[in-house]
Amino acid sequence: MTYAEAVARLLGLRRGEITGMAPGLERIEGLLAALGHPEARFVLAQVGGTNGKGSTAAMLASMLKAAGRRVGLYTSPHLVSFRERIRVDGAPIGEDAVADGVDALGTLIARFDATMFEAATALALDHFAHEGVEVAVLEVGLGGRGDATTIGRPAVTILTRIDLDHEAWLGSTIASIADAKAAIIRSGTAISSAQHPEAHAIIERRAAEVGVPLLLEGRDLHVTVRAAGLDGQRIDCVGPDFELRDLTLPLLGTHQPSNALAAVAAARVLGVGDDAVRAGLARTRWPGRLSIVRRDPWLVLDGAHNPDGARALATSLRALFGAAPITFVIGVYADKDVRGILDALIPLAARVIFTRAANDRAADPAALAALVSVSTPTTVSRSVAEALSIAASAPSTPIVCVAGSLAVVGEALQHLSGSDKPCPIENGADSMDSFNDEDFRDTS
Repeated sequence: MTYAEAVARLLGLRRGEITGMAPGLERIEGLLAALGHPEARFVLAQVGGTNGKGSTAAMLASMLKAAGRRVGLYTSPHLVSFRERIRVDGAPIGEDAVADGVDALGTLIARFDATMFEAATALALDHFAHEGVEVAVLEVGLGGRGDATTIGRPAVTILTRIDLDHEAWLGSTIASIADAKAAIIRSGTAISSAQHPEAHAIIERRAAEVGVPLLLEGRDLHVTVRAAGLDGQRIDCVGPDFELRDLTLPLLGTHQPSNALAAVAAARVLGVGDDAVRAGLARTRWPGRLSIVRRDPWLVLDGAHNPDGARALATSLRALFGAAPITFVIGVYADKDVRGILDALIPLAARVIFTRAANDRAADPAALAALVSVSTPTTVSRSVAEALSIAASAPSTPIVCVAGSLAVVGEALQHLSGSDKPCPIENGADSMDSFNDEDFRDTS
């Protein structure tokens, strides 16, 4: 089996939330039992929530690596390459390992009627066991209760901010969504970012019911921003047994200090020292989340796939760029709260180019444009590549922001780089040097 065949097989499996498959852990537990329980061979750290899960998981993994731990990181979705989902010490899984791993799963996928995410999770955990990782950081896929990552007995669980998303599967209220997500709290120590009052109450109740100590932002954990700008942020993080001042946080956005605080607290629970926390945080990179990939004009990429994420993006853009005119390139999945996303972003727009990812879940760009007031100039584009070309042509603005889904962001990254290589998650080469000058320029 080739790498391409393996990925096609995985991505061709049904998605449980789309097909209406009943949630539950029976299928993933069956897969893992047949594989010899790879999840039992390393320490588990699980990261749930609505927005910021991936960023938080990446920061925690980087700190663990800086401490000398061999660390696995499992996140979703990928931007450019499936290999981004499964990493050991920051390096993406190799093509041969994907092919061999899917081949090893063989008939197990059919026997247990596994979904794509369940099969990918089993592949990741089996790979981590073969690679001898000491700690695996797992980002929840959807919800928490019944999610394939909710296996084993984690040493630490993190809940980033909970808000409305995936309402068709998790319920239409903050309370119902928090109830599903708080179910990941079951062992070790739980850490929660600042939450809506109803989510806060549910998380506290869940931790008390299962006897898990809970560290809450605002009560036990505190973060202060010293400085923030286009090159990153400087923050102070304080908890029950740590006080870390003037940390370098490379990730942009007004929401990232809270995510960093949760990652720092989890790293401390896992025994990571101050120097490794500082070094690991400073090295973290998380592409596609308020990522600046060009400066003249400014080109910003952000997944912003739900209203809370879109509001965070809008707040961060104003904090970074003031009232400068912005051209948005927006593509959204049809099953998302399209109106809520647009309501957050359109007030900042000098013009909007609606497009779609090459994905059958993508909303029709013309239908999106019809939702916008006639006072906002709009254009409809057939592809992300075409949309970027239009954005770079007159009447151009000093800032272009690609947003609405990680699929659109991923296609933008692949177009700009001309490569399907996995996106790196550690700072090294300047990310803005990774594209050719001809990739994004005024073509008028």
